Amino acid sequence: MTQKISIFFIFSIFLQLFSCRNFDLNHKGDVIIDLRNQVYWTESDAKSTPEEAERLNFHKFDTSGIGNIVRTAGKNHDYIWLRLFFYTPEPLKDKTLGLFISYLHFADKVWVNGVYVGGYGTFPPNEWSSPGGSHIYTIPPTLIDQQGRNTILIKVYNRGKSGISNNIKLGLQERMESMNVVHTFFQSILYLFAAGGMFFTAILFLLIFIWRKKERGYLTFSLICLASLIFILPFFASHLPHPYTNPISYTLFVKLTLCLGFYLLAFFLATLVIEFVKKGEGTTLRTVRLSILIFCTLITFAIPDYNMLEKIPIVTLPLSIINILLGFGFVFLSKKTAEEKKALFNITIAFTPFLIAIPIDLLIKGFFKKVDSPYATIFGWLITVLNFLVIMSVRYNKAMAQNEYLNVKLRREVLKQTKELSKKNLTLEEELERSATDLEMASLVQKKFFPYPPHSLPGWDIAVSYSPLDKVSGDMYDYYMENGSLKGFSLFDVSGHGIAASLVTMLAKNIVFQAFIRNMKKEESVTRTLYEINDEIIEAKGEIENYLTGLMFRFGQFNENDECLVEMANAGHPNPILFSAKSKICDELESPEGEDHHGAIGLDFITVSFPQINFTMAEDDILLFYTDGLSESRNTKGEMFGKERIKHILKENYAKNAQSIMEELIDSYHEFTNGTKRDDDITVVVMKRENSANYIEELDEV
Repeated sequence: MTQKISIFFIFSIFLQLFSCRNFDLNHKGDVIIDLRNQVYWTESDAKSTPEEAERLNFHKFDTSGIGNIVRTAGKNHDYIWLRLFFYTPEPLKDKTLGLFISYLHFADKVWVNGVYVGGYGTFPPNEWSSPGGSHIYTIPPTLIDQQGRNTILIKVYNRGKSGISNNIKLGLQERMESMNVVHTFFQSILYLFAAGGMFFTAILFLLIFIWRKKERGYLTFSLICLASLIFILPFFASHLPHPYTNPISYTLFVKLTLCLGFYLLAFFLATLVIEFVKKGEGTTLRTVRLSILIFCTLITFAIPDYNMLEKIPIVTLPLSIINILLGFGFVFLSKKTAEEKKALFNITIAFTPFLIAIPIDLLIKGFFKKVDSPYATIFGWLITVLNFLVIMSVRYNKAMAQNEYLNVKLRREVLKQTKELSKKNLTLEEELERSATDLEMASLVQKKFFPYPPHSLPGWDIAVSYSPLDKVSGDMYDYYMENGSLKGFSLFDVSGHGIAASLVTMLAKNIVFQAFIRNMKKEESVTRTLYEINDEIIEAKGEIENYLTGLMFRFGQFNENDECLVEMANAGHPNPILFSAKSKICDELESPEGEDHHGAIGLDFITVSFPQINFTMAEDDILLFYTDGLSESRNTKGEMFGKERIKHILKENYAKNAQSIMEELIDSYHEFTNGTKRDDDITVVVMKRENSANYIEELDEV
């Protein structure tokens, strides 16, 4: 990927250098008159005519640099006249000529020897400019004094950073048209192509987001592409179909495109960086960044005219940069896993073209004063967006390829291995007997690893149902004690079932146990515990393809109201159910709104996010969690057992003890699935809060 990014960046640099050349399109024998040193200026007003301009005193005009018109005339003069002279050389006599100006802003009208030959943009009251593309004016031979001096008068409406380039030429019309085509392509049409690519990329990733709603990064990237399109719209707007009368003012048009587009780019760019590394920014940071966006937007739309609008970047540009830096700073300063560091490195590489394009623009437009050159920064940004497109596409393809492997190739591999086993010389009876013996031994060993929790735990009544599909299971659970008190519980489900899945459970159990105890002592969050488990299992299992989903709970001390705080994190597992004895309501424990939650444990190419959920449990509250073999089992009609049925059973039997609730649930399950074959392991845990004081009193009596 780094090589591709380098190629894109080299191409952008070549594009800038090539587009900034003074194109020599002359054929042998052509004559082109350079008028850059023949420009004079004088003050004007809205009603001034070419006849009146002929009688005014003109001064020498310097065509170098950016904004030379406003710099020379000042912002107090809304209009100025520019005057140029030329004599017709012999090769151009009696020919249709073309006047070429590579850049002229804000709006203009041109007369040759007192006759109007064209203009770009419009004057008040409906002022409009065409900043993208060069200007070409056709001069028929009937307007030209073939023997004497010819006068070109240009009336310029002076707004904002009004200026004219020093690339002013006069020659045969077809030669000037060729020059105009080349300059217009690099100054305007090229942006139109880029905008088309941005539009279709935005639509593509919007559709991907709709399909994969949990991946918010795809939506953010789509919005970045749309904001980029809005930002570069003024550079090619003059080449789009539009009505003869402008529906909005040019000032409002610039506010809606250049200004608002840039503010949105800054905001969504920081958002993408945060989401790309899979960090939750939190309410405070999001509020600050939104406030910057809203503030910049409000003061921009409060500005009454174009001249004042030119001054707004002094305030809004630093604020928007701060918006971006807040996102980058949050990611750089926070703790990162190895996978997050890799994602951050990819972001840094992706931004290289944009960062290097900024000094290129400063060099070309500041030092060399090439006002008519395209903006290297815009193309650097477009290349950066393209780099993000490559990175996100690769990430998406890897995820899809892995899912395809898990869903299709794994089954094919099982079938292939089964066929190979059938070709062995051992008889089927011997193989079955040996397999049955091995499975029975494996089952005994595995059950030793997953003992039933003690019946006497202060404040808790616990029931567990552990039912492998075969002799061995891909489900695993564990509980964690300290000084006779329950400190935590976990439930994990390994992909697949049978021997392969059971071996992964044996591997994972010790990793999970050690991580829980270690982080409990360090008072680290259960979210951080799951991240560490993910990294350690990826390293430990090597090339083994199985992955895990799971839940981890940590229980606090009982307070004076006999309530305990529960910290929970979910790694792609079915949401647990909490029954409140006070409200008699069953709720699924889901991630808070706005928290990104995705991924499973053990997949080294997929980023994960396991946000923490905190809740309290009072006396008689019930916590029920399970593997998906329970909720996704079907009856003879193809209907799933489902979460709602589990909640209903819990509501109907909440007054019973944990074991009785478990029995009601399992009986209902068997009645529902009667006649269908089970295809997955099932583990169910029911944890009911008891009065912790009763347990202490019983110990005292003993």
